[in-house]
Amino acid sequence: MDYKPYRIIEIYPEFEIEEPEKNLKYLLKKANERLTKKQKFLSIILFFITFFITTFIGGLDYISFYKLNYPFFSIKFWLGGLWYSLPLMLILASHEMGHFLTATYYGIDCTPPYFIPAPTFIGTFGAFIKIKSPFLSKRELFDVGIAGPLAGFIVAVPVLTLGIILSKPAGHIVNSKDVITFGEPLLYKIIVLIKYGTTKVDLILHPTGFAGWIGLLVSALNLLPVSQLDGGHISYAVFGKKSFLIAYGLAFVLFISSFFYSGWIIWLVLLIILGIKHPRFFFENEPLDKKRKILALIALLIFYPLICANTC
Repeated sequence: MDYKPYRIIEIYPEFEIEEPEKNLKYLLKKANERLTKKQKFLSIILFFITFFITTFIGGLDYISFYKLNYPFFSIKFWLGGLWYSLPLMLILASHEMGHFLTATYYGIDCTPPYFIPAPTFIGTFGAFIKIKSPFLSKRELFDVGIAGPLAGFIVAVPVLTLGIILSKPAGHIVNSKDVITFGEPLLYKIIVLIKYGTTKVDLILHPTGFAGWIGLLVSALNLLPVSQLDGGHISYAVFGKKSFLIAYGLAFVLFISSFFYSGWIIWLVLLIILGIKHPRFFFENEPLDKKRKILALIALLIFYPLICANTC
């Protein structure tokens, strides 16, 4: 072989690239290692810390939305916070469990989902799983990559819909300097159009609506076709070595678009930070079947309405 899939080298330095058949049994053994007690403990601890912080943030949003004066130690404050934390955690958990269960199905060694608590107005930096053994086919790479966004999206849509139903028109308040405004994805606008008959209405988002909005943001970010993001896995599985052309093309489009809408600069910066190219992997010349190519197209159709904000 005239290439060295760096992911295999990175994880297993003793792996003999020139003789893949002899190492297949070794790889499968590594991929089927069980979760350790340390991994399970860390996953549970991070979950509850993140749940606590997001419930607190949700409580603040809840009393602000309904103009209540519940103290922090009030049970009503924390119950109100669940309107935000439960749907948000459900979206993030669905996304990561999509990856985890698919990886487990293929016998790929990976960690359980790890939530990332953060003292921010969101309460978390999301969640992730760590793949500890290399992908052995494009099918594995594609399925693990697409399972998370699809699972998260399926949960995020009803959450956002419920959140918009519970939200209220902002009216004159929307022009206040104290109000934070967010971009409105096309999907958001469609739901608003169905409820109000027009998209020209500003809403004060209910905490559940905010959770749904964050869910769309997480899905959109992960579907960027770059590096080792979910979109990068999908793109590489479909286009192979040529996938970098998609990533560079996206970077160029974002650069041009930033002259017309400054919000795209953030996406361009993220693209640069994350990197462009997806690392090469074993058996990359295996063709991807038609069914999965159709799913890749569906992922693209999901990606567009997720990130298409005020420019639509």
